[in-house]
Amino acid sequence: MQSGISASQELLSAFQTLVASPSQRALLATISSEQLVPSQTIPSTSPDFLTDLSALSAHLTPTAAAYILLRCSAAPDGFVAVTYVPDAAPVRQKMLFASTRLTLVRELGIERFRETIFATTKEELSAEGWRRHERHVGEKAPLTEEERALEGVKEAEAG
Repeated sequence: MQSGISASQELLSAFQTLVASPSQRALLATISSEQLVPSQTIPSTSPDFLTDLSALSAHLTPTAAAYILLRCSAAPDGFVAVTYVPDAAPVRQKMLFASTRLTLVRELGIERFRETIFATTKEELSAEGWRRHERHVGEKAPLTEEERALEGVKEAEAG
């Protein structure tokens, strides 16, 4: 289900500035007056993505949802769209942010984002939280007993 909320011209312009300016690490956006609008930019203080993540926590609160558009590399698709919805946020806000997250990346250019993430705590957006996320994404999916047996058969046939 989608909310019908769309990106404002201000957000589109702010995102284009983020894309064009390597001196910016992140753009925070929110929903205001039934539109996606920019709220703040966070400058890049280091060439290291994980080091710059520490600047995020000062801009996140335990009761307000936000979208965070992060530059994680210089590649054209080097952005990550984070939907930050803390558990203590109001229910209506949780629903609006969850139902608008796909619209956000579509309107900004889905090809720019290598990943979309849903976070509920500041800790998930720290350097250690990001490392945990990368380890999790890099792991093989768990298999059922039947899938493991089938995998064994395929290996035996190939060998």
